[in-house]
Amino acid sequence: MEKRALIAIVLSVLILVLYQEWSGRFYPPPMESPNKESGTFQSAPPAREPERRKAMSPLPKPHIREPEIVVRAAKEVRIETDHYIAVMTTRGARLKSWQLKDYRTLVAKDSPPFEMITAKSGVPYPLGVQLGGRSPFTDENLVYETEVGNLNLTGHARGTLTFTGRIPGGGSLSKRFLFTGSAYTVELEVAVRGGRSDWQPTLQLTTGRNSDDQQKDAPFEGLITLVGGKLKREDGKALSEGKKLSGEIPWAGFGFTYFFFGVLPEGIGDRKLEVGKVGPGFLLSLSGADNTVDPQRARYTLFMGPKDLDLLNTLGRGLERSIDFGYFTFVSAPLLHILRFFHKYTGSYGIDIILLTILIKLLLAPLTHKSFVSMKNMSKLQPQMQRIKEKFKDDKEKMNKEIMDLYRRNKVNPLGGCLPMLLQFPVFIGLYNALRTPIELRHASFMWIEDLSRPDYESLPFTVGDYHLGIPILVLLMGASMFVQQWMTPSAGDPNQRRMMMMMPVVFTALFVTFPAGLTVYWLVNNILTIGQQYLINRMTK
Repeated sequence: MEKRALIAIVLSVLILVLYQEWSGRFYPPPMESPNKESGTFQSAPPAREPERRKAMSPLPKPHIREPEIVVRAAKEVRIETDHYIAVMTTRGARLKSWQLKDYRTLVAKDSPPFEMITAKSGVPYPLGVQLGGRSPFTDENLVYETEVGNLNLTGHARGTLTFTGRIPGGGSLSKRFLFTGSAYTVELEVAVRGGRSDWQPTLQLTTGRNSDDQQKDAPFEGLITLVGGKLKREDGKALSEGKKLSGEIPWAGFGFTYFFFGVLPEGIGDRKLEVGKVGPGFLLSLSGADNTVDPQRARYTLFMGPKDLDLLNTLGRGLERSIDFGYFTFVSAPLLHILRFFHKYTGSYGIDIILLTILIKLLLAPLTHKSFVSMKNMSKLQPQMQRIKEKFKDDKEKMNKEIMDLYRRNKVNPLGGCLPMLLQFPVFIGLYNALRTPIELRHASFMWIEDLSRPDYESLPFTVGDYHLGIPILVLLMGASMFVQQWMTPSAGDPNQRRMMMMMPVVFTALFVTFPAGLTVYWLVNNILTIGQQYLINRMTK
């Protein structure tokens, strides 16, 4: 029994020694940690066995799901119709290009199509949307999604292009465009879903043009809009200071002499219009809920095309008033319609102007005849008038009475010669605006004239040093014809008055140098017809 106990003790001691040796090799003692106060190292208390094993075993890495970040690059969508080629970018779902296929940038035959969108640094592309409220949000840097590819539309074919983007707050913003192959108009619907309830859409138009950027073939006019039935025009200088308008606004936009880029909001109601400077261009913001049932949805009709009178009339809402006919619209519009009627048969606006001049001359012929006869009779009374002036030179009242009695006895109206000129004045101004403003005469050629809407000297240019000049042949012919007309006109006054009238051709020649060539054609043909009429009257009244 004692022997067994002794063997058990020996084995126990041996196991203990072997265990200590084994544990010393595989589990070394912990490192000593420094004592912050004494600067010596202290041995850390021995860890318990379970904790030590737990410290030695590798911890499993927790599975952390990284947030999925989707970075989409902006892409472009091309839309081509009968009249334009448009390019839209998904960054902001905005217009990047709008080229008019039927109109050139310059008069040269190889000139590219006219571009309505002017891309300039610091000016966002048009058709942006701002969500109003306490913290406004603009979609300039929002990359939209669209599933539709390029569109190619002709005739009455229609195509839809929808852009959808995520906005802060978990909502979405969509723009739905509806294009038609044969139209310059585009229907646009903007809708907000989810997000904040006070986010109502405001449409923004932009242009890179300003008052210093005057392209001669399509000068920038500035803001054109209709507010409460009144037409408002603000040039670039006025817009630089900012402009705010409110009221019933059926349409608004940026105008060029021959083109218009505007928006026609759907519905009737008061709206707010703000225009201000953005970089080198301007930004137009049009706000106001046009849908009381769903204030986060807005519909518009966009127009980007020529100022064609018939085309603008079909759109309604008075958009034809964007053409600047001045105060003589009642004269300019009918004359333009007559020109277009003639053009259906001639195909040349130069010939149309000549035909219009003949028509106007025939209508005014009776008055012109009466004026020439009156002036002829006045010239015959000059000797008697001179004797009356000498006889009553010291009594002005008596002299005027005797002269009026002389007119009465000979049935002469001293104002008869002025009446035709007074009637021709509104016709002249109306025709000036009819030839200067509408799109019809832009780049219309006639004989050597390349553009009837521009001064004729530009058609025969030459350069002297650094100066670009031209030969105004048409204006010189007009001045010469006017000199012949004045020379043939009977003198109804004193020699000084006649000399003054002979200076009129010089004044008109200098004035017409900068006038549209189409207007010079009218005045030249009118002078030639007047010379012929004067010649016949002089032969009949000898």
